[in-house]
Amino acid sequence: MTDIPGVGLDRSNPDDIIRIGQEAWSRLGRSWEDWLAVGEALAVGRHRAMVEANTNQPRGSRYESIFGDWLRATGFDTVDKSDRKRLLDCIEHRDAIEAWRQTLPANKRRLLNHPATIWRHWQKATGKATAEKSVHLSSIGKLKQEVIRLEDENLQLRRAGDDLFSSKDAAADIARLLADHLLRRLSPNKARQVIERLPDIFAEREDLTRDAMTAAPPTRRKKRRTVEEFQRDLMQRKATKTDAEATP
Repeated sequence: MTDIPGVGLDRSNPDDIIRIGQEAWSRLGRSWEDWLAVGEALAVGRHRAMVEANTNQPRGSRYESIFGDWLRATGFDTVDKSDRKRLLDCIEHRDAIEAWRQTLPANKRRLLNHPATIWRHWQKATGKATAEKSVHLSSIGKLKQEVIRLEDENLQLRRAGDDLFSSKDAAADIARLLADHLLRRLSPNKARQVIERLPDIFAEREDLTRDAMTAAPPTRRKKRRTVEEFQRDLMQRKATKTDAEATP
């Protein structure tokens, strides 16, 4: 059997992992164990979104759209985005963090529950923050990742403007993109109202396009003669008249 990276639980029962995470998230006073359960569920959702988006990195507009849908469907969209990131970082380094926590006094372990706090104290205690900063500044791989990030950012900026999608995109992807675009800017109720109006507006635009295609082409205006052309025509008529009168 294959394990989900960083989760430590068997992949054969991911729905149970999500259910346990939802129960942990519903509790008001969350312990570190509850946060870990939420993190394991998020790791399952992230893995599913990556598989559906056909990517090996948790980034890109398609991945973000799919993962966003999953978060809303499971109720994890109420987890703060920065907390979600730190929680997933903790899940990926879970063994090392758990080993470090065991070195702490029991009272301090009880106080350190939040993933952002855990992550910050663990990095400070182990020197991970300094080491990672050094790697980030010197690694060619990090530069390549930054290029990928900028490309994704550029794609999202283009899609945030008039060019939201292209004719090559699948209908399902376009629908998902439009829904995500609306829900980021409007309330669910108003977004639903916009979607309900689309069929009528589409029919109106379709009628206008059809009328424009079947309309008669505009008549071309007759070109006005220049003064020189008028004078030349007048001289030709006079010459023709003179020749006719001179003919017996």
